[in-house]
Amino acid sequence: FGASGDLNVNRQAKRLVELYKQASGKAVKFILVDVDHPSTPQAKALIKNHYKGYIPFEVILDKSGKVVWSQIGEVETGVLSTQLDKALAQ
Repeated sequence: FGASGDLNVNRQAKRLVELYKQASGKAVKFILVDVDHPSTPQAKALIKNHYKGYIPFEVILDKSGKVVWSQIGEVETGVLSTQLDKALAQ
């Protein structure tokens, strides 16, 4: 979750793009939600159900939509990769 124009979100977005490239071929979807301008009803539902009020905010959901990991603030790519691998192993 983020908002356009926020420097912390922009730095975090670069990390997420890097992680996205590393995760190619894995059974995972990446969804970026602009909390100021949600573009779909699904984005609004994600904000309502998971957003904690701070940006950037990263969350990993399992196949059923249950939160398996979340973190407020910037998170290094290695930490994100480790958490994503743990979630995929479940």
